[in-house]
Order: sequence, then C-alpha cells, then structure tokens
Amino acid sequence: MTTKQYSAYIRKSTEEQSDEHQRADLRDWFKNNGIDISEVEFYAEQASGASEERDEFTSLIENVEDGNVKNIVIWEVSRIARKGFLAQRFFDACEDAGVTIHVTNGSVRRIEPDGTGRLVADIIASVAAEERRNLIRRTKSGQKRAREAGKWVGNPPTGFTVTDGYLQPNLNPDYDNGETGYFDVTEALDSVESGQSYNEAADQTPNITRQTLSKIDKDENRRAWYIDGTAEDERVQDALEQASP
Repeated sequence: MTTKQYSAYIRKSTEEQSDEHQRADLRDWFKNNGIDISEVEFYAEQASGASEERDEFTSLIENVEDGNVKNIVIWEVSRIARKGFLAQRFFDACEDAGVTIHVTNGSVRRIEPDGTGRLVADIIASVAAEERRNLIRRTKSGQKRAREAGKWVGNPPTGFTVTDGYLQPNLNPDYDNGETGYFDVTEALDSVESGQSYNEAADQTPNITRQTLSKIDKDENRRAWYIDGTAEDERVQDALEQASP
C-alpha cells in the first residue's frame, strides 16, 4: 500500500444515524489546511465504539503499524473507541509509528507522537468509556423497573404487539406491515401437529418463516403460549388472558 500523508476515520454507531456532520467537519478541515480531499484515504464504518470487531478500524491500525499512514484526522476522540483499552491501542500504535492525530472537534486538537496532547486525549477517552458504562447501567435499571411494572422490554414475540409498554396478543394484524396474528401462529402449530411440514405451515401463515415456526414449536414453554394459552412469564400470561374466549 502507498503511504498516505492523510487518512481519516469516521464511525457512526447505528444504521439510523448519519455521519454527514463528521464528513462535513472533515471536509472543512482539509479545505482550511489546503489538503486535496482526493488524496485522503477514508476509513468509514457503522459499528459500536465498544466493539473490537471493526474492519475499518482494524485496517487503519494495521496500516499505521505498517508505516503506511502519516496523519489521521478524526471528528472527535470518542469516534475512535468507547472502551479505554481500544483507545489506548490506537494511541499507542500512532505514537510508536510517528503518526500525528488531528481532531476537528473537542478539547484537544492534536495528539503528537512525542506525547503532546496525549494526556488530555486519554482523559477524554476515559470519560467516553465511563459515559458508556453509565448508559448501560441506566438502561439495565430502566429495563428492570419496566419488567417489575409488568411492561415488556424489547421486541414483542411473534403474534404479539406492545401497547403503552404492555404485551398483548395481536388479534388484528396488519399483514401489509409485516405483522403476524396470534391465532395465525396457533393455526400454524395445529397444522404441524396434524402432520404438515414446517415449510408447508409457514407458507400458509402470513409473515412467518419456517425457522421461526420451528423454534416456537420446539420450545415447550413458548409453544404453550399459543396452544394452551398459558405462560410462566406473568407478563405473557396477563396478555394471553386477553385472547381467552
């Protein structure tokens, strides 16, 4: 690989997020510094900042370690990682290879190979990691409170919907929107019990796959939701009582 004077790393956490604000800041930075953007190697991806399994991030570090990068431009330090050891791995690789990190947004704007700016960058990375830990704690606490209140957390099971946080059987499914009705699943399981294959039963049931039907049928507790109208989970049992004749 030809050595690039400038490389840029862009990361967004989810598919729904946009990275255009990062790209715009980077374009402005390159323009203001008289750098032709066509000469810049971009590494962009959608991934969690806590994940080690980031192809572009890994590729960038490998190119740094191979001496193929001279300068890296990022939008802010948190784009690199939201786990301390990942940020340190990146900073150490750049320091060892003599790479300067430029930051377009944040308290530190340059992290030099001689360590200038590294202390502040380390603090920012630590704060980002702590923010992530706090978010996880708040999320888990909120989920626990929701479960204790009888509310459903996460996607509803096949044949159910969630209204105002509470699970209920889907008795009026919107097939055009990809929904499956509660009694659709019941009928599909009855068909399997009568000798139909999972493929045949799934083909006759709106918006359900063979794999999903098979998984429900082979899970004794979950199968009982649809066949017997009973569940060990109180939230599901409360919902099933709405479907009882």
